[in-house]
Amino acid sequence: MQSFLAVFQILNIQVFFISALLFFVGYAFAPTACYKKIKWLTVYPFFIIKIMDAFLKKQHHPLKIFILIFALNTTSLLINLLSAWGIILPFLVIIYMGINIGVVMYHSLDGKFYFLGLLNPVAILELPAAWLSIAMSIQFSLTYFFNSSALANVDFLTYLKYFLYTIIPVLLLAGVIETVLILQAAKKKDLQD
Repeated sequence: MQSFLAVFQILNIQVFFISALLFFVGYAFAPTACYKKIKWLTVYPFFIIKIMDAFLKKQHHPLKIFILIFALNTTSLLINLLSAWGIILPFLVIIYMGINIGVVMYHSLDGKFYFLGLLNPVAILELPAAWLSIAMSIQFSLTYFFNSSALANVDFLTYLKYFLYTIIPVLLLAGVIETVLILQAAKKKDLQD
């Protein structure tokens, strides 16, 4: 538990809130990107929607579904963390993540209850994990490239350790919940057909 909480002792809370705010900037822009058909912003999320729809149309073992979800989420949040080496890249990555998730949500919900759609058990776990990975990335970038003395100076390997101890357990739990929800939705759909 101490390893899980260690990141919160060094992470600047304002940096965490900036990462959340930038996510919502992207998320709020996503309906516009869909409505105006801005292809370079919507092509990736629609590609993911297409792949997931095709994957979920077939019957899969729950473990296979879980592994896919966990692998996609872990890769995405690891890219968030690695963006720290791109100086200002973390700021752009989190806005783009907001757009991607927003496009998927807007499409999935047909634009209805767009912001309320984030109040689900999976998003409540995954979004703070995403903001945490970007916050670590931003804080590392600011201290490494700009010598910010206002923030804790932590080496990148320590942030990777925090990623393993803090973010991975959250993604494991979110993956289990999401797998259960997908299986329940599939059963409900089978009963209706």
